[in-house]
Amino acid sequence: MAINVPQSVFDKYFEVIDSTFNIFGVTCQLVYIETIEEITDDGSFDDNFPEVRSISAHRRGGGNPGYVRSNKVYKEVEKTEDIKLKVYWDSRSWIKVGGDIVIPEGAVQTIAYMTDLPKILRAKQLIIHKDIKDYGEIRFQRSGEHYPMGLKQDRYFACFWERV
Repeated sequence: MAINVPQSVFDKYFEVIDSTFNIFGVTCQLVYIETIEEITDDGSFDDNFPEVRSISAHRRGGGNPGYVRSNKVYKEVEKTEDIKLKVYWDSRSWIKVGGDIVIPEGAVQTIAYMTDLPKILRAKQLIIHKDIKDYGEIRFQRSGEHYPMGLKQDRYFACFWERV
């Protein structure tokens, strides 16, 4: 005999969980490499970059001033977008996925709306807690894949982030 759960039960569940984002959620910032703009070469730009043999050679870590392509100089520009997430710093508070999870020390777990998944997948990094950014910026990159959670598993998802 099948049990039919009324839609009102799911609606109430979603209402309660949605309210926890207002109570426990923090404003974070997704970091994208969106724009590549041309830098005018006034003779002061030093294009003496080490040769990197890679598919994406112009994406070197740390303070990259730019790269040269076809006698034009380009620079990567970071763009940020605010997003509200529930952030869990303590691994004892993490929502269990199953089995033993091996996550680097200092990692966090976030829970978000499924509608924000495309933005998170596109982001290069995440700055946790925008409101305390003035005291020190805490950047993370996604570690592993996201996974759906909650009733019906179509409204929320979680993922892990490791410190960069």
